[in-house]
Amino acid sequence: MGKHRIEIENREAMELSGVIEVINFSEEEISLATELGPLFIVGKELNIRHLNLDEGKLIIDGQLISLDYSAEQKEGGILSSLFK
Repeated sequence: MGKHRIEIENREAMELSGVIEVINFSEEEISLATELGPLFIVGKELNIRHLNLDEGKLIIDGQLISLDYSAEQKEGGILSSLFK
């Protein structure tokens, strides 16, 4: 198992290591495959400032609301859960 690290600064910036793939990206939600499984990031005005998959590094800016590790990939994103 590889290394996976998350550093959050004032809920406005996040630096991650151990990122394998960016599965989905919008200003409200980012879905990632990491060394420790799927990771879902929810926020507002999210922006990928830096991505280097060869090194497994990702830097995100924006208002961070939540992080969720899950065994399954979510379908439809945040809006589908609101309108069920």
